[in-house]
Amino acid sequence: MTDRAEELKAAAEAIAPAALQAAKHAIAASCGEHIRWAALFSCRLESLPDEKLHQFARAFALTLLGHLPTRPGTCPFCIQYGRDRSCTGCGYATTHGRCDEDDSAFSLFIEAFQELGRAVYQDMERSKCSSDDARRQLLDSIRASCEATRKLQEELSVADASQLMEIKADYIMDMIGFIPIAILSHEVSERCKKVAETLNNYW
Repeated sequence: MTDRAEELKAAAEAIAPAALQAAKHAIAASCGEHIRWAALFSCRLESLPDEKLHQFARAFALTLLGHLPTRPGTCPFCIQYGRDRSCTGCGYATTHGRCDEDDSAFSLFIEAFQELGRAVYQDMERSKCSSDDARRQLLDSIRASCEATRKLQEELSVADASQLMEIKADYIMDMIGFIPIAILSHEVSERCKKVAETLNNYW
């Protein structure tokens, strides 16, 4: 085992069961919300006028981003070491830099993540694909996001702290890939790539 792997193992093993369970509970709640919203999007898509497809794609992408486990309440390290302890003793801070530092792993990720959200929100570029293709891509994105979310729900119950951080990163990576970029602008596509790059050092 490398020194890096040893450090990550030690950081994860210091997480208390209560903090781990609290993070799992928060992630599971977000998963449930995403699946509920995805079902609504799926039902709405069938009767949606063609001229609304771009707006629909933006709304779905923003909803998807809004339910990803990026908040402090979904992180066992933030739950255990945040607030009163002010990150003192946090193994994530030791291995990845404090999350409030400009060049830390989380700070780089969340900056790219927020820029992606901004790009989606401000996107006014019209889709170059046909309405039929746009509908197919949207339906595929909705279904794939639900499958990935259900998979995460199953994995949560048996994950230890290290595994939780790994599956969170994998899940976020997968979900970013389900944003219907063919219907959105080139900037959105580039922002997705930036987020994916930062996830390489998420855990």
